[in-house]
Amino acid sequence: MLSILGVVVGAFLQNHFARQNNEAKQLLESRNQAYIDFMEAVSLVMSAQRLGRREQEQEQLARLTHAKARICMFGEESVIKQLATFWEAGAKLETESEILAFTRFVLDIRKSLGLKDKEFLNAEVSQLLFAIKPPRS
Repeated sequence: MLSILGVVVGAFLQNHFARQNNEAKQLLESRNQAYIDFMEAVSLVMSAQRLGRREQEQEQLARLTHAKARICMFGEESVIKQLATFWEAGAKLETESEILAFTRFVLDIRKSLGLKDKEFLNAEVSQLLFAIKPPRS
């Protein structure tokens, strides 16, 4: 009788942990896709703006809004706060404060994905995204 109870409890625990693992995996996939879609839409909006393609800009702004909403649903708290800071700063990537807020947003995304950077990458991320190199803090 004890062995049957052990098998039942073992099966229950295995099912429970498998379900938790699957839910965590789905959340991570949703989060990652929202981050990717947001970054892609930002890039496409900026490109459309620079080329004066108003219709394409409007399409990408809608896509950007959708990705932003999914970040609010699936993103980690620190990422959502950085996104809000970027939006408060103007969200146009034209001023230094907007660029720094966006850079911090990108760095928080990296952290939320479990990337453990050995050095503070603010300067490198700004250089890669905007071809500027802010002073190190």
